This record gives sequence, structure tokens and C-alpha cells, in this order.
Amino acid sequence: MRILGDRNLQIVIAVLILGVCGGSLVGPILPAMLTPLEVSEERIGLVLSVYTFWALISTPLLGVLADKLGRKAIIVPSTICFGLCGLGIAMSRSFDLVLIFRSLQGVCVGGMMNTGVTLIGDLFTGEDRARAMGYRISFQTITNSVIPFVSGALATLAWFYPFFLYAVGIPLGLIAALGLQWDPVEADAERPKRREYLVQVLRIVLHHRALWIFFCNFMGFVLLFALVVYMPILVVKKFDLTTMHAGLAITCAAGTAAIVSSQAGRLMALFSEYTLVLVGFALCGAALVLVTAPDRFGPLLLCFVLWGSGFGLIMPTLNTCVAGLAGSRFRAGVVAVFTTMIYLGQTVSPPLFGLVLGKTSLDAVFHLAAVLALLPISLTLAELVLDRGKRV
Repeated sequence: MRILGDRNLQIVIAVLILGVCGGSLVGPILPAMLTPLEVSEERIGLVLSVYTFWALISTPLLGVLADKLGRKAIIVPSTICFGLCGLGIAMSRSFDLVLIFRSLQGVCVGGMMNTGVTLIGDLFTGEDRARAMGYRISFQTITNSVIPFVSGALATLAWFYPFFLYAVGIPLGLIAALGLQWDPVEADAERPKRREYLVQVLRIVLHHRALWIFFCNFMGFVLLFALVVYMPILVVKKFDLTTMHAGLAITCAAGTAAIVSSQAGRLMALFSEYTLVLVGFALCGAALVLVTAPDRFGPLLLCFVLWGSGFGLIMPTLNTCVAGLAGSRFRAGVVAVFTTMIYLGQTVSPPLFGLVLGKTSLDAVFHLAAVLALLPISLTLAELVLDRGKRV
């Protein structure tokens, strides 16, 4: 718990918590946006996809700038702008305008999330880094266990009410400007030249271990967004319930993930990263298979507990692994690729599963997602074999 007393970490975690709300706040309220904004079920996923697409584009660029200009030069304006765009969405009444502000939010969150994770890697090493990453995931998921429910409840009054919550980014950015007291890039007078920097980052990201980490991260968010986007539709249509119930389901998953993530330091001391990732994806895959089976809402919640257990194993493990791939001079650039995989997964997922939904059924969406969970499981087994072969 002593790690949580670090003021830099407290500010970084607050920024990261706001950043992850970009998806968890919006996912449960998508059904409430259909009629007022006159948009179809197949197109509503764009509210998430345009956000993640622009995060995908901005993350590598802002990652390089964070290594060159310093962490504060990126995280502060990104956080403030994120809050302002949230207010813009809340005041919009056209789907096109919502998509424009969501695109701008995507650019901002690319700077917030990547720089925040990089700073945790800068601040801590070894088991302390694993604990800090675990705490970060826990706080994010605790927030995500509350935000979907609050968001779903507010959306029963009006679809745009939840977006006012993003305004917290404005004061939070100012706090980061005044409160962040440590920046390794600003303290480093001998920064690598552009060519050396690019060569070193490229060498790191093309290593087979890095590729394993990046792919597992990508697949984790492909599967997550299949759940976030299409589970609310399942709850509303199959069970004839409201967006508030959809938020409650996500709350169960996020709350479970928070509990599991809080033990990341202890778990990584007991088990290898490969074991934790394998078990995590197996649990997520099982949850996706089972989610279509219940005919009552209560048993459905148990599927989300199962999902949360798996996701809570995967994310802190991968975050800790990627932070250890590079030193502070190159860390933001390497983490930028990792973060880009998050947004690539989030961008690909809604249209991919939307295409499946348009041609088959909602059940087929979740069954396909379960099958896709076998891909990171297979790659993790291959990486485990390769790693053990090198040690012999």
C-alpha cells in the first residue's frame, strides 16, 4: 500500500481512470442513443469505433513526442481537451456531431493512456512495478464497475446526461500540470538522436516476446468490445430490460476484474506470465460461450464474474511485461505500440461483429468471439515453448 502514497502515481491513476471511461461509460448506453439520434443498430458501434480509430492513429505519434518533449507536455493538454470534448458531446443533438467530438476524444485519450502507463513504468521497477500496474488496473476496473451502472441509469433519463461526467478531465488536467513532480525525459540531458531512437524502438518491438505481448493485448480488447457493444443489446432484447441492467452486468465483470487485478504483484511472484495469460484467456473464452445460455438475468451475471476473473489476470500481466521491455529513454515509444494494439482491437471489434450480427444472429457474435480466444492461447503456448527452449 506504500506505493499508493506516491503523489505522481495518484495523479497518473486518476488520468488513466478517466481514459478508460471512454468505452465503459458509452457501451451500456448505446441502445438509448438509437432512437434520439436516428441511427441503426449496425451503425451505433461507430460511437466507439471512431473513438478508438483516432486513438489508434494518435497513440504512436504522441508516444514518440512523450519521449522527446516529456510526459507532462503530452498528458496535461490531452486530459483537458478530453474533458472539453465530453462537454461537446453532451450538448450535441446530431449523430454526426457526436462522432466528430468522439474522434477528438480519441486523439486525446491516445496521449492520456499511453503516457500514463509509461509513467508507471518510469516510476517503479520489479515487483513494485507489478504492484503499481495491478493497483492501476484495480482502480480502473473499480471505476468501470460503477460507471456503467451510473451511466446506464442516467441514460434512462436522457442519452446525453452521462457525457457530462467527462468534464472532470478539465480540473484533472490542471492538477496534473501542477502536481506531477517527476518526468524522466526532462531529467535526461542525453536524449538519443532521432535515428538511434527509431532503430532501438524498432528492434525492441520486433522481438518475439514483444510481438506476443502486443497480439495478446490486441485480442483482449477485440473480445472485450464484443461484450461491451453487443451485451447491452442482448440484455435489452432478450430479457426486455433497460440499459441500467446492462450497466449492472458490466459492473459485475469490472468489479471481479478489480479484485483479481489487485493481487497482480502476488500472482506474478507465484506464477509465470504465460500461465496467467493462458488461464485468463481460457476464462474469457468460457464466459463468451456461456453468455448466450441463461434464460434469466441472474445466471447471466455469473458469466460476467467469469469474464472479469479472466480479464483481471490478463491485463496487469501484459502491462507489467511491456513496461519491462525498454528503459525510460525508449519506453513511451514501445508502450505506444502496446497501447495502439488496444485501440486497434477496439476499432476492429464492433464492425467485425456487426457484420456477423447483420448476417447471422446475436448468439453467433459471442460464439465467434469465444473461438477467437483460442488465437492468443495458441500464441502464448508457442511463446512458452520458445522461452523454455532458450533456457535449456
